[in-house]
Amino acid sequence: MKHGAPTLSVSLHQLRLFVTLARHRSFTRAGDEFGITQSAVSRGIRELEDEIALRLFDRTTRQVALTDTGRKLLARIAPLVEELEAALRPRAQAFGEPGVVNLASSCALTASVLPAMLASCRERLPDIAVVVLDRPQNAVLQLVRSGEAELGVVIAPDKLDELVAEPLFADGLAAVVSASHRLSVAAHIDWQQLRGTPLLLLDDDTGSLGTIESALALHGVTGAVRQKFTQSAAVARMAEAGLGVGILPMHARAACDSARARFIPLVPDTSRTIMLVRRKSRALRASAAHVWSHVIASASHTLVSGQAVEA
Repeated sequence: MKHGAPTLSVSLHQLRLFVTLARHRSFTRAGDEFGITQSAVSRGIRELEDEIALRLFDRTTRQVALTDTGRKLLARIAPLVEELEAALRPRAQAFGEPGVVNLASSCALTASVLPAMLASCRERLPDIAVVVLDRPQNAVLQLVRSGEAELGVVIAPDKLDELVAEPLFADGLAAVVSASHRLSVAAHIDWQQLRGTPLLLLDDDTGSLGTIESALALHGVTGAVRQKFTQSAAVARMAEAGLGVGILPMHARAACDSARARFIPLVPDTSRTIMLVRRKSRALRASAAHVWSHVIASASHTLVSGQAVEA
């Protein structure tokens, strides 16, 4: 009597853990998404690897990375997990709550760009409620890719895989100095003038740090002490106190306006693009499609380089 191949016993939960860990590259963050401990995530992944007799991740004390086998499996498993969840939770995943749209926004943009955008949506689309998920930039991209948020507002990311992006406006960078600083009366500040100056920056969860560091390197700004903060307001308040020169996106001026601080454009101009993103593989529900179209159409009325403009 011939015996078939051993039967695999793999659960949807294990597959979801695999996809989530592959996305976060962190046991802690994957556990946070599931509401479980990092050790529980590690145990679930280890049981999955034992069951299928494949090593899916390389683990070190500092990082988690997919193996070549893991990458190949992820490409096949992720769409299947998504389809299964959509089939098992049709109300939450496929239809959503009528008239409610989940929009994720990078923390750096929520206090500056989003208020005018949401006010415009409420005026033109009064029957649609936009629920804001205020998160760090990387988390915003993950929420959109997973379908938990239908739309996202971000600073142009390095990778747009799985996403459709629509540019809204370009946003430059500014030096933020106290009103008593020697450069406070300048019309603009050259990047090279920052050499040797203590710098106050946003951290890498805001989507700005890479651009700023590249510009500093390009213009030879070396030897400066760099302090990093999670919020634009913290950078502005530190600059007000004379503790250094802040570097912030121009749009942050709307949330950090103060008589004791000056936002002065940095030259040569280094601009990033503020984008509206959605998932490539799924059509938007009607309410989300209306918000998508309205935000794009009204982008010319949104804050551009910190100033409201008329179309």
